[in-house]
Amino acid sequence: MATPGILRLLQTIADGSVERFSPSITDDGGVNYPTVERELPPSDGDPVEALERLAEMGVLFREFQEKAYVCPECRADGMRYTTVCADCGSEHTIERQQREHPPCGVIAPEAEFQAENGGVCPHCEQGVAIEDLPVVHQHVCQTCGSYADGTVGALRCRECAAVFDPQNAIEWVLYGYGIEEYGHQWLTTQLNARAALQSMLVDRGFEVEVDTVVRTDDGDRDVHLYATEELLDDRVIGAVHDRPDETDVDRLHRTTTAANARGVLATTSGSVTERADTLAEDYDIKLLRYTQEGSLTPDYTTDCERSDRSRSSVFERLTASFR
Repeated sequence: MATPGILRLLQTIADGSVERFSPSITDDGGVNYPTVERELPPSDGDPVEALERLAEMGVLFREFQEKAYVCPECRADGMRYTTVCADCGSEHTIERQQREHPPCGVIAPEAEFQAENGGVCPHCEQGVAIEDLPVVHQHVCQTCGSYADGTVGALRCRECAAVFDPQNAIEWVLYGYGIEEYGHQWLTTQLNARAALQSMLVDRGFEVEVDTVVRTDDGDRDVHLYATEELLDDRVIGAVHDRPDETDVDRLHRTTTAANARGVLATTSGSVTERADTLAEDYDIKLLRYTQEGSLTPDYTTDCERSDRSRSSVFERLTASFR
């Protein structure tokens, strides 16, 4: 998960360049996170899924911001709440105070109860004391003339003025993402492990580029480290991951193959998956563990513990090949 793009992304929030990763509505009615899309290359997958994975790891926290409603007609965001007539759907409704005549059940404007000789029910023509009639508040539609005790909620588009039932609008629940205290620690560990790999390679005579792009015939590849030794025409690509799995190993293998380079991968948790361990041996990728003391050692663990002798053999091959 600690790809070069992920580390760059987290650095923007850890160093205060951005306070949090905030969403915005795109022109086509979707949701994006501009900072995330700018920092993450396509190889890191969907930006929202990347944020969710970091939240699941406890590196980021997720905070509800608001709900956004997008017009299904023109895809504009920011639809406005309104009320409409339940009969014809018109927004042109007015709440009016009416009077009710309980004996016959008629409800009408107060003016309709007024007559020359006092109050008279407009329906049954019974004499009434208007001030004693119960007051009823009703919504009167100015389009179709219907009366109703209430209106129906709706959403009106601010761009095209179309009105929709809320269930027919596009609803987005928008979250902001900030970094947890553990996220700061996690990021620092990954960066320190990368620096340890860099130092190891420099000590062996390599020129090292950090967080760079390797250009190959198969396209550009984001890498944590790219080390070259011109005299021996040697190239090494280094990677750092929390707990490498087969995807991490396979990605590094594809990159080293395309760049005609060798690979070394450091685990900051001290372990790798069993499948990753198997693939690393098959691909001749060197696995190391980054310790809290800042060193790189061969004593990583897997889901199925290997012998110390086997791990030592890997480290011996690694140090020998870098001389």
